[in-house]
Amino acid sequence: MSDSAFTRRIAARKQRPGLLLPMMLGAGVLCSAVMVIQVKNDNRRLTNESTQLRDARDALDVEYAQLQLEEAAHSSHSRIETIARTQLKMVEPRETVMVPGGSAP
Repeated sequence: MSDSAFTRRIAARKQRPGLLLPMMLGAGVLCSAVMVIQVKNDNRRLTNESTQLRDARDALDVEYAQLQLEEAAHSSHSRIETIARTQLKMVEPRETVMVPGGSAP
């Protein structure tokens, strides 16, 4: 390259604006836009998942309350006494017999 061609190229470069800075800024804007879209999508997905988990928790709370009521009903003394008398034919002892404790042969 001759000296004059080199100086002409430098002069031409000074006359037209540089493209590197606008291209880098454009790439930065595109990357930022893609990240904003990704964050919004993640936020929506996590919000839906949170709502579903909250609904499942509420359903389990209702089931737990029902099971506690059922347990209380099944373990009431009157119910146990009724089953013991009717199904197992158990009765209260009328007299107490004391057996002396001794050594076993």
